[in-house]
Amino acid sequence: MTKNTYQYGNARAEVEDASGLSGVLCKDVDGDYFFRVYQPDHSYTDYELNHDDLPVTIDQNALASLYKVEGHHVLDHSPEVLGLSKV
Repeated sequence: MTKNTYQYGNARAEVEDASGLSGVLCKDVDGDYFFRVYQPDHSYTDYELNHDDLPVTIDQNALASLYKVEGHHVLDHSPEVLGLSKV
């Protein structure tokens, strides 16, 4: 992957294309989201999210579900992960 240098705000930034990159969308204790990319040795790099409309595809094995609760829409872990009972 080719890296280039650009002026980013008041600083110079080393930039590489992120197309096709896999990672995990995470939320910290303050409720802020970040993008985590794991390396083969299980180390990782966390990226601050500044992109405002980034397409995301949820993997088949992500154990994620969409919920509609009293007109409110939520993306969360699957019912099995949360230990929810069917009604």
